[in-house]
This record gives sequence, structure tokens and C-alpha cells, in this order.
Amino acid sequence: MPSVFKRVGKDRYRLRLSPEEVGVLRGLPDQLRSVLQDAEPDPVADRLFPPAYRDPEDAERQAEYRRLMQEDLVAEKVANLDLVVGTLERGEQRQRRWTVEVTEEEAVAWLGVLNDLRLALGVRLEITEDFDGIVMPDDPDAAAKHLLSYLGWLEEHLVAALSS
Repeated sequence: MPSVFKRVGKDRYRLRLSPEEVGVLRGLPDQLRSVLQDAEPDPVADRLFPPAYRDPEDAERQAEYRRLMQEDLVAEKVANLDLVVGTLERGEQRQRRWTVEVTEEEAVAWLGVLNDLRLALGVRLEITEDFDGIVMPDDPDAAAKHLLSYLGWLEEHLVAALSS
């Protein structure tokens, strides 16, 4: 199978997916956006924005950091989501594959979004670092775990393309 992400120029990359893959990916940015913009405490947001100060004695400094930085951190992640959505919208069908070319900036946005989606899904599924990707057919979370593995696979291909 050809690589999903491929360098096609100095700062250009081609993304090729099946129409089914694009259908799955189109719904994910809005789901992540709703978590990012929700004011209520959420374990996913805690994972996406880990504390700058871990020592309990630094609680005041951590609160100040959140007050100063949280809005900017969320805005950066939302901007990455917007870039990814934009690339999904401008892609087109070519030879039974959906294809789009992206700039390096857009590719890096994809990398951040894929990572954030994986982290969010992992938190929701209570996945630990010892998850080996093997999913039992009768697992009620099988579809979500397969999606988690797929997002990791995409991320791996993108890292390889960016490194080439």
C-alpha cells in the first residue's frame, strides 16, 4: 500500500485516503473542538493541557499559568483544527482515492490534530500505555479502539513524510 502522506516538494505533501477514511475524519475535528471550547472540567482537556507545575505547593503558580495561557493554548489547537478542516474540504476524488496537497504548516497542523485526537480518544477509552492495539471482536469499544489505532497509523505515516 502506498504511503498515505508523501512529500511532493520542498514544503508540500500529498495526502491520499479512501472516501470512507475521509468520511470518518470529517466528523472528528468538531468533536474535539467541542471539548476544547467547553468551559466544564473534562479529563480530555486535562490530558491535552497538562499542568505546567506538578508540585501541589505550586497550585497558585499553576492557576496563574492557566489564567495567562489557557486561552492562547486553546486558540492554537482550534486554529490547527481549522487548517485540517480546510484541507478536508478542498480535497478531491482522483482515481478512486481522495487526494489533497498540503503545505508544511498544514501538515504540522495535521500532526497536532491527529495527536490530540488520539489523546482524547485514549482518555475516553481509559487506554494506558500498555495497550498493544489488539482488540477482541466482542469488545464493546472495538470500533473506537480501531479508530485509535488508525489515528496512530496516520500519525506514523505523517511523521515519516515530514522526516523524509
